[in-house]
Amino acid sequence: MMSVPPSRRMQRAHEKKRTSPFRRWWVWTIVFVFVGIVAGGAWLGTRALQAKDDLQAAVPLVSELKAQVLAQDVPAAQATLDKLTPLVVEARELTSDPVWRAAEIVPIAGSNLSAVRELAFVTDSIVTGAIPPLLNVVDTMMSGGLKPVDGALNTGLLVESIPQIEAAADVIENAAEVTESIDTAHTIGQVTDAQKTMSDMLGQITPMLKTAREVLPLLPPALGTDGPRQYLVMFQNNAEARALGGIPGAIVQMTIDNGKISLGQQASGRDFATYGESVIPAPDGVEELYERAFGTSILNSTVRPSFPSAAQIVSTMWQNQFGVTVDGVVSLDPVALSYMLKATGPISLASGDTLTSKNAASVLMNEVYLRYPGETEAQRLQQDEFFGSVVSGVFGAVMSGGNLDPKVLASGMMKAVGERRLLLWSSHEAEMTQLVTAGIDGELPVGTDKTDPVGLYTQDAIGSKMDFYLKQAVTLSQGSCRTDGRENYRVSVDVTNIAPKNAADVLTFYIMGDGSEGVADGDIRIDLLAYAPPGSTIVAVRVDGDAQDVGSRHDGDYPVSRVRTSFSPGETRNVTFDIVAAESGTRTLAAELTPLVYKTPVTTVPLDCAGIPTE
Repeated sequence: MMSVPPSRRMQRAHEKKRTSPFRRWWVWTIVFVFVGIVAGGAWLGTRALQAKDDLQAAVPLVSELKAQVLAQDVPAAQATLDKLTPLVVEARELTSDPVWRAAEIVPIAGSNLSAVRELAFVTDSIVTGAIPPLLNVVDTMMSGGLKPVDGALNTGLLVESIPQIEAAADVIENAAEVTESIDTAHTIGQVTDAQKTMSDMLGQITPMLKTAREVLPLLPPALGTDGPRQYLVMFQNNAEARALGGIPGAIVQMTIDNGKISLGQQASGRDFATYGESVIPAPDGVEELYERAFGTSILNSTVRPSFPSAAQIVSTMWQNQFGVTVDGVVSLDPVALSYMLKATGPISLASGDTLTSKNAASVLMNEVYLRYPGETEAQRLQQDEFFGSVVSGVFGAVMSGGNLDPKVLASGMMKAVGERRLLLWSSHEAEMTQLVTAGIDGELPVGTDKTDPVGLYTQDAIGSKMDFYLKQAVTLSQGSCRTDGRENYRVSVDVTNIAPKNAADVLTFYIMGDGSEGVADGDIRIDLLAYAPPGSTIVAVRVDGDAQDVGSRHDGDYPVSRVRTSFSPGETRNVTFDIVAAESGTRTLAAELTPLVYKTPVTTVPLDCAGIPTE
């Protein structure tokens, strides 16, 4: 074996000593990085599991909290908030440290970490930034803030609540933007579902808060903080149906001065003049459609299913008759009144009657006409006096604030708005814009990219109060039956006369009509009007399967068909309108209806294309 010279061995040893520290540095670096990754992963994993547990526990609580706030259940909402707050605060802290943020750059896993962090931020901001001011406003209002004191509403509380609503709305709107921007293209199912759940919830809440922040600043001046306001309160009587609801049975002037409300002049239909032509400009086609009834009589102010036009007619006729220019008109019917009575409790009337939420509709739309048949002027005056005592009684109960339950009142008014039984119109442009946004304006139906609404309206065609005995049920169906992509719509309505068989013997002439219309005692005769979406075509109308004349009527851009039908006690008639949509594509068919004495059920069934008529 060949030996290595001493000089060569020394050179190798020297080289080994020179390179070893460098090699050891890399070894230790790799070790440290590996240990750091393992430790960081363990740290991250622990925090991720804890954050996941916190957020999972928060999900049902957030859902509960939303429902409790909407229901104005402040004690329950506060208890839920106390449980929820520490969970979301901890989840946000766990997902916002430097290690977590650094890990978000890791492919695939990082997108999940980023989404979880943003969801934790959103949940925390809602729970800590939006809910507390909202709860404070709701608590203030429900604990007595809405109750009148000495006949006046507390306008100061409304002013104080404005910045709190704005703060909550800012947080919710930002949360909605952040949630929508979360990238879930590569997230696991649990994270994707959580993002969708949060997005859907914020999609429901955001519009409500947006409306609240826009409408609330308008309320103080509407309640007379900038000077007295004059309003008309119009009570529609559904027993004699009009397309908008019913004839104006009574109209009352109301003054609001810095929250203090007082009633003034009261009037009935007999107090107004009849005109030869409409007191306001008639939209194109309306005079022909309603045979010159539009705008010529206070009793026919509601023949067109548009509350802005009805309110303008009523306010113009009031000014002509009494010389008072009003700032707005409020309309409600006896059913809406029954919702109010749930909040006030029973009311004792000057007549000795007790009006309750259960008997209000029957008393005001039927029993009064049995008691005061209206055959003489004296009996008709008794009717007016009775209605006047009801107005005074309800107003007194609400404004006294004694037994008033603000939560029940608010719930009842929301229900009345949803059924088009409570409508508002303002002569002030900014306020009217917000009423339209809030959907309280009672205007003709307007479609969207997703819905195509048809207006189906019911109108008494005798001059009677027989519509107290009218029930109807609506069926909607749609289908793609054409080659051009436009959908077919069918709106079918069953109308039933539920009057007693011996109606002619037990009902008064004021209820049944005076016979001058040639309709048998006890029969109901109505006009059914279908307002098809602008640009669509009404292709067929049938009554009990028999084809009717479609006609060529219209109200502005809305094609309209009108069908008149009569039916005896116990009898049901079916009226069907077939419509072809204006454009290709699929939108959900919806219906806007006249609010009658009884709520109209609406069902949806598949459309059989085999039975569709051709144009």
